[in-house]
Amino acid sequence: MKLKAMLVAMCVVMMLVGCSKAGGTTEGKEGGAQTPSTAKTTLTVGQELDAGTLDPQKQGKMPDMNILINMFDTLVARDKDNKLAPALATEWKSVDDTTWEFKLREGVKFHNGEPFNADAVKFSIDRLNNPDTKSPIVELKTVKEVVVVNPTTVRFITNGPDPILPNKMTLFGGVMVPPQYIKEKGDDNFAKSPVGTGPFKFISWQKDSQISMEANADYWQGAAKLSKLTFKIIPNPSNMAAALRTGEIDIAAGIKSEVADQLKGQSGINIVSSPGIRTFYISLNTTQGPLAKKEVRQALNMAVDVDTMIKTVMGGHAERVSTMVPKQNFGYDASVKPFEYNVQKAKQMLADAGYPQGFSIQLDAATPDANSVQVIAAQLEQIGVKVNINLMDNTTLVSNITAKKVAPMYYIGNTGWTMDALSNFQSYLKSDRRYNNWVNAEVDKLIDEEELTIDPQKRQAAFSKLQSILKEEAPYIFLYQINGLYGMRTNVDWTPNPVGLMKMYTASFK
Repeated sequence: MKLKAMLVAMCVVMMLVGCSKAGGTTEGKEGGAQTPSTAKTTLTVGQELDAGTLDPQKQGKMPDMNILINMFDTLVARDKDNKLAPALATEWKSVDDTTWEFKLREGVKFHNGEPFNADAVKFSIDRLNNPDTKSPIVELKTVKEVVVVNPTTVRFITNGPDPILPNKMTLFGGVMVPPQYIKEKGDDNFAKSPVGTGPFKFISWQKDSQISMEANADYWQGAAKLSKLTFKIIPNPSNMAAALRTGEIDIAAGIKSEVADQLKGQSGINIVSSPGIRTFYISLNTTQGPLAKKEVRQALNMAVDVDTMIKTVMGGHAERVSTMVPKQNFGYDASVKPFEYNVQKAKQMLADAGYPQGFSIQLDAATPDANSVQVIAAQLEQIGVKVNINLMDNTTLVSNITAKKVAPMYYIGNTGWTMDALSNFQSYLKSDRRYNNWVNAEVDKLIDEEELTIDPQKRQAAFSKLQSILKEEAPYIFLYQINGLYGMRTNVDWTPNPVGLMKMYTASFK
């Protein structure tokens, strides 16, 4: 009996040891076999800038939206082919030139349990456009009224035709917020402890450090494959690269080409270069001085070797543009070709315009873009144009542009996130707009046509004519649309999008 008892005890011990080996290990190393109970399910994204606020209606920048889009849903989304797709709205239609009707998804709830319905849509848009909200989001200023038809149907009444209202519902203005929660808790609390309908719920926010979220088990599309999502704020590029190498972060978002070069080929890391729509150019103040002459502006365009810049400064992670419109956006016209690079012809054009010895001029730019503008300045010097560069932080640059205190030339980028050329043109071309430095009556008329016409064919005709005029008049030095650059651990499964939005619902680990 004693022997039998000892044998039984030994078998029990062996079974316990076996169980410990099978199910009690810590998280497996990258690339190694992982059982379902030990597979990694917490994803950490590193990005340079923190959100300024977690109130989605009081921000207007992509770094903020990268974080917020994981906690909030929009009325309309984009599918894998970047076409408009259902989200909180299942369908939409233009009833007439000033009315859009949206049918809403049923059964959706905010993270606090309150229902999403037509009243929530009306509250969201009314709050967005209320002057007291002081929202920087301007795309939905065309909305005069939101009418609740029934709990699952709303109508947007606009103060004039708005041909791309559904496009505008895919990001900033299309975010839906919880009426009851905001009314009870107040704006300040909502900005620190947000509640949405999105795939992840807010856990905590350490300002300028990290934001943590957990999967929403009741998400209307089904729970995310990730259990937790964290955004770490890492302003320094070297620190970002180091965090990716050590596995502190799984994705390094929006890295520069030089950082990508440092990380390329390193074990456990992939560099993903994804075609993007952020388009860069140099704005030229055409109202005075040498830049008032079309021939001078054309000469500047001819003097910049954009193709070489893309190969060197951009590391090949960009594509040349003819004007201000990326090729993915509606309205793009491939028949409008870029300026030729021709230094001798540019010199002759300057001489013919009355500047045989060139001239001196100031150029403002954000500090992170120093490499780009320094190369451009060196190239312009070849035709006698001496460029004095003034670098500053991006906030100061944008403030100076808005206040009309900026230099005659400035380097700027624009993400037409609606994927319609309207967004590329709206603040820049018409003579009464905030960033305009160029007056052209025909352009003003064409802007009205593409902004106030529902018919896509008529809009395309206006866009094509606008791009032809832009090429001829050259109120900008047209440069490139840049790729989104990401450093990713090799066990991460996620596909970037042209807008550059860090929407991580579909992300998982291999």
